[in-house]
Amino acid sequence: MTRKWLGALLVPLLAATALLAAFHDPAARLDTVTAAIVNDDQPVQRDGQTIPLGRELAAKLVAHTGDNYTWVLTGADDAAAGLDSGRYRVAVTIPANFSRAAISTGNAEPATAERAWVAVTASRTSNGVDPVVSRTLTDAAVATLNQTVVETYLDNVYLGFNRMHDQLGEAADGAGQVSGGAGRVADGSNRLVIGLGQLATGSGALADGTDRLSSGASTLAEGAGQLRDGAGTLATGTGQLATGATRLSSGAGQLAAGTQELAGGLATLRTRTAALPAQTRELADGAQRVADGNQRLADTVVPIANQVVTGIDRLPDLTSATRRARELADQCQTPADVCAQLRDAADRLVEASGDAETAKSGVRAKVIEVRDGITDLADGAQQVADGADRLADQTPQLVGGIRQAATGASTVDKAAGRLADGAAELRTGAGKAATGAAALRDGAQRLAGGADQLADGAADAASGADQLTSGVRQAGAAGRQLADGSTRLAGGAADLAGALDDGRAQVPSYSAAEREHLRAVAATPIAATGHGFSDLGALAAGPILVLVLWLGVLLLPYRGRDPLTWRGPTWRLAVTNLRRPLGYALAQALLVTAAAEVFLRLGPWRALALLAVDGLVAVVFVLVVQALVVGFGAAGRLLGVLVPVIALATAVVSGVPGALATVASYLPTYGPVFAVRALTAHGGAGGTGVALTLGWLLLGVLGVLCAYAYRRTVRIGGLLVTAA
Repeated sequence: MTRKWLGALLVPLLAATALLAAFHDPAARLDTVTAAIVNDDQPVQRDGQTIPLGRELAAKLVAHTGDNYTWVLTGADDAAAGLDSGRYRVAVTIPANFSRAAISTGNAEPATAERAWVAVTASRTSNGVDPVVSRTLTDAAVATLNQTVVETYLDNVYLGFNRMHDQLGEAADGAGQVSGGAGRVADGSNRLVIGLGQLATGSGALADGTDRLSSGASTLAEGAGQLRDGAGTLATGTGQLATGATRLSSGAGQLAAGTQELAGGLATLRTRTAALPAQTRELADGAQRVADGNQRLADTVVPIANQVVTGIDRLPDLTSATRRARELADQCQTPADVCAQLRDAADRLVEASGDAETAKSGVRAKVIEVRDGITDLADGAQQVADGADRLADQTPQLVGGIRQAATGASTVDKAAGRLADGAAELRTGAGKAATGAAALRDGAQRLAGGADQLADGAADAASGADQLTSGVRQAGAAGRQLADGSTRLAGGAADLAGALDDGRAQVPSYSAAEREHLRAVAATPIAATGHGFSDLGALAAGPILVLVLWLGVLLLPYRGRDPLTWRGPTWRLAVTNLRRPLGYALAQALLVTAAAEVFLRLGPWRALALLAVDGLVAVVFVLVVQALVVGFGAAGRLLGVLVPVIALATAVVSGVPGALATVASYLPTYGPVFAVRALTAHGGAGGTGVALTLGWLLLGVLGVLCAYAYRRTVRIGGLLVTAA
């Protein structure tokens, strides 16, 4: 009998020690478990760089810090054989497309992106929680690799934001420069319009002057024609004079009459031609003034026109600048609405710059046409002035000849008496007169030709002045269009610069430290903390100690005084029979608590509290088992065996069938598990567990009393006999 009681003490101690040792920090012994890694991954090339993500995942599994399996790199056949034999508890297979799928988010076609997978296979000979542990380790390695891939992707995204921010800034600066250049073009165009207005006013006055010059030149041409005809007649007369002078000696009478007529005619001619030198000189001076005015006009207009042409040539090429802005706008991707506005503004800017360039070319051509017309006008006016000057120089000689001829005729008239004596002199004078008349005729012919040229030049000058006025007015209109277009271009470029600045403000820019922080946080925005495998012993200690105490109480031999032969009260019988089992149960509680302290290191106060709870639980279990054994005999002991089975099933896994969980909640082990776990694992509901345990204590006392009362009654032939 003593050996039975000793066994009842040792079995709970040994069971508690074995179970607590098994569940105490199992993660520290994971290196005793061998697992296989099958890496079938084929590395891929991306931007000239080899990416072997399968190899990296295998390295992370092998080099996982903390609790880890002993991983072995092997082939698929060896892994399958090891799983069948139990040599490998778990095998992780990395497929051939692992790297290609993991980086598929960077493909040009988003629809081709796919998720990379690994296969975790547990051996059929492995323990129950090995697949869970291996899955946890694999998930940790995959999560680390995922974080690396996501961090790289996010870093590229943040760098793209930085490049977009800088490009929008460059585009905004370019648009600002275009706006400033267009503003300067508008200012220059306004000044050009003002200058062209002044030029149009001067060219109108020039046209009026050249019209008057043309009219005077026509009158001069008519007078020169008459002079030419008169000079021709004079030449003919002086020729006849020379002929008549030869016959002077024979026709002295006729000579006297002829010389009288000649003197009168020459006097009349002298009177008519007396003002001719002054008129021709006045004509020459007027022509020179016109030429000087045209030259001053040319000296004023030509530099201005050259400056205008140079200014137009120096204007920036708006088409290339706006095309650059359009290219920058095309590079914009996000945000979509801002990028669409940028492209629309860039299109309007390109169209406006084309119109401005066309207007600029038209203004330049008109200005060159006006400059060349004024230069030709100045040159023609100078030729007219030179011809008039030569005419003015020759006219005094003609008038002098006429005057001399008139004087000679008067002398002839007065000296008719001395005609015979001066016949030789008359012949000589007649010859000279003939020569002078011929010269006069030639001069008159040249005068008539110069007058005709002057009239033609004046007419051309008048036509050129009219064309100049029309061209200047057209240039003014084109300059106004250029100014308006430049103003609109400046406004559009300013709007574009503002929109680009707004877009740049909306696109974030990150420093290297900010990118590193953001990619780390964004790659794993949510992190979880929890208990690891090292807490498994403390969590399992509650059900282990309770079930061991139940098993120890169930093994106690319940032999006491026979209820039928007991002569005292029932409660005293119960106390007598329970005295020894309660002592052994308390001893079991002491041993089990000591074993728990060895593995859990609870500390003195928690160990004393655990001892108190274990003692209470042992007393409750003794009462309940005693009630079952006394009341139901062998059937009661069988019911006592089912209690730890159900309690164990519900203590290992929470997800048990509802009916089984309900049955477990009515067992005497339900409350004690909570009470013990509150001390071993700082679990909640410790007060509830103690209250339930005290409730079962009351039920155990009532059960024992009822069981012994029941055992003190017998039935004999239908007569109920109750012991006194």
